[in-house]
Formats: sequence, structure tokens, C-alpha cells
Amino acid sequence: MSKTNLGLVEYAKSKLNVPTIYMLGGFGRPLTQAMIERRVNELKCSHTIRNLQTIKAGIGKTCFDCVGLIKGYLWESKPGVVAYNIPKGSDQNVRMMYASCKEKGDLKDMPDTPGHLVFNKTLGHIGIYIGKDKQGNRQYIESTPAWKVWGVTQSNDTIRTWEFWGKYSYVDYVRLETPTTFKPGDIVYVNGIGRSSSLGSGKTTPTYRNKRMKIIKHLPQAPYAYGCSTMTFAPEGEPGSRYITAYFKPSTIYKERQ
Repeated sequence: MSKTNLGLVEYAKSKLNVPTIYMLGGFGRPLTQAMIERRVNELKCSHTIRNLQTIKAGIGKTCFDCVGLIKGYLWESKPGVVAYNIPKGSDQNVRMMYASCKEKGDLKDMPDTPGHLVFNKTLGHIGIYIGKDKQGNRQYIESTPAWKVWGVTQSNDTIRTWEFWGKYSYVDYVRLETPTTFKPGDIVYVNGIGRSSSLGSGKTTPTYRNKRMKIIKHLPQAPYAYGCSTMTFAPEGEPGSRYITAYFKPSTIYKERQ
């Protein structure tokens, strides 16, 4: 299954609603005593040692460091099942993630595409851009010990200074398509089948391919919402009802030839 920018955003948002704990090396698995002991006794992690009591209080919570929030999404095969380093080579620190970004630049030039990664000036911390709020302010999700959060939190440009953005190579970037709404009188191209009733019952048309038609009626609540006619001179609305060729689903109506 492809890992996308929109999927990354939804994954990060979902972690705002569950108990999380920040510990270096975490990538989405529940924190255990064994994980802590490995950081302390084997890896001699000074950050974990200094903050041992805070981290131990998070046993049982989902554990992330800042890059682990991205890795958790990449490595999760199904809810709660998180492998390691799959795809191979994706176990990266912040600098490696920045280097792996196929497009990057200063934050002021960042395209408004949710799912871009954001980086601080020293390339020591990373977050995920999730879009703008109703006031037009950019919003981010990150895993951090800052502000006594010690976990996954949402931030913005007033409390966190990001310097760079990047389009991560392990993520496929797709756009969230906004459905096009048509109105009676529009000339459109139909790709698909129509029915003689807006409810989807009655006779079925042939499968049309780029059939040029005029919208006579729009019934928003009906499954076959658009009543269309091949007679583009036909009047719209009720006077044009007798000219309707068939009713079509919104997904079969296009502004341009396909």
C-alpha cells in the first residue's frame, strides 16, 4: 500500500487522540521497561538517563521521538503492527530525512501541501505540516519533550520556529481533489452509464465515452443527481424535462474531455 502525504497527516492527527510519550528511538510501539533499559544500559542515552522518571511514567503509552512519528507511519503495516526499517533504508535521523527530500527550501517558500516535513534551523528537530486553520495560520504536528508535553502535540508558527520544508522521498504526494459542482445549463462530458430515474432505477443507457451533453436538472440528494440531454439547445429546469436523455452520477460528469 502506498504511503501518501495525506495518509501521513491523518496518522499524525490520530496520535493526538491517544496517550503518547516522547523517548529517543521511539517509532510507534507501546513503551516498555525493556525499551527503557536498552536506552539506559546498552546505548547509554544521556537524554533518557536525565529524564528517566518522566519517561518511566509513560510506560504503556505509544512512544515516539520526532523522526519516529514519520517512521511510525511508514513502518505500520496495520493498526498497532509496526515493523522496523521497512522499506529498507528508511531508518533515518533528521538530517538524513532532510537529505532524502526530493524538493526542499526555506519555510517561507513552502507550497501549501499538507504532509510536507518541516525542520528547524539546526536540522535537529522535525515536524509535519498539516495545513492551515480557519484563520489561515499554518499548523504542524510533532513529537517533542518541549513545553512539558512529552509526546505528540499540535503546534504553529507562534510557538515553534521552523526554518525549512521538504518533500520526503518515502512518501507519495497527492492532492486532495475538490469535487466539481455543475449547474443546469452547463455543457459537460459524460463518461459512464445513465438511468432513466434519478433514483437509479429504470432503463440503463449504453456506456458513454466523452458524450457531450447539457445539464437540464440537478437533484443534489439523488444518487443519479444530474439530468442531462444530448440536445444542447434544450431549456434548463422543468421545461427541459422532456429532453432529458438520462440521469447520471456526479462521478461520471466532467468539465472537459477525459
